[in-house]
Amino acid sequence: MEDIHQEDFQEEDVHQEEALDHQEIQDIVQDGGGFYGGPHYHSHYYGGGSHYYGSGSFGSIVGAIIVIILVVIIFSSGIFSNSSNVPKNNTERTALSGVVSKTDWYEDNIGWVSSKNTLISGLEDFYKKTGVQPYVLFVPYSEQYWNGNNINVTKADEYLEKVYKEKFKDEGHFIFAYFQCRNDSKSEMDGEFRYLSGYSADTIMDNEAISILWGYFQKNYYNTSLSLEKMISNTFSETAKSIMSKPTNGWDFLVILIVVIVIVIVIIFIYKMIKNKHKREKEKQEYTEKILEKPLETFGKETIDTSELEKKYEE
Repeated sequence: MEDIHQEDFQEEDVHQEEALDHQEIQDIVQDGGGFYGGPHYHSHYYGGGSHYYGSGSFGSIVGAIIVIILVVIIFSSGIFSNSSNVPKNNTERTALSGVVSKTDWYEDNIGWVSSKNTLISGLEDFYKKTGVQPYVLFVPYSEQYWNGNNINVTKADEYLEKVYKEKFKDEGHFIFAYFQCRNDSKSEMDGEFRYLSGYSADTIMDNEAISILWGYFQKNYYNTSLSLEKMISNTFSETAKSIMSKPTNGWDFLVILIVVIVIVIVIIFIYKMIKNKHKREKEKQEYTEKILEKPLETFGKETIDTSELEKKYEE
């Protein structure tokens, strides 16, 4: 099928625990290569501590609010990638519309999928955001796909093209396939990952999108708390959110800074108004208290001298 674009995933070393960095991924994709083999489950955990920030004055509260606003705006705008090993999206994409004739979401001929709803949820999320329907395929071990410990690329790709022609009548599907190797297991997964996409799907799943997909796949694979289904589901859901987000640039960041500055000025202005109001109310209260505490007989004596008038009446 000429309109179908295909590439593959390959891990450089099946025992390597560290995820590929951004530059390595870009170099591989630009060179026309792909990725073979996923990482293995190891006792590797990514965690972090929690932090608490408190304040004891209004000024500190204002400062904390400013920091929170800035952080929320920056991260919601996608200025920074949410993972150091996941490339940042720099392309604005328009979701496909009316291209896909919906089909099943996966085919498991190995018997590893135990929670289909968990798997499908992420695939559906990907479809809703991109218009591309993913199709996860688990291919059991067969000697025709392997030359010893090496995948037979030609045979594997021919099989994926056959699957695409038989199952899909459009160019908007994206096959994500796992080829099981000899003596493979769900906990190790020593096989090979490959993908094949339709011509229309390629407008969304370009080289950058594939790099992002692989980055999230690596991140989720090394999270040993995730099941196989959840790992794949999260990968597609997070990828869709990233590749369909609007890219940001220097001007966007400048606009964000201006918005933050305006917010700061407004907060300071309101604070000063409230402070001045409280000050005037306090002065008014002190003056009122001073007047009420003053003896009644003293009123008028300080300003009116009646001695001359009394002498006149005495005469």
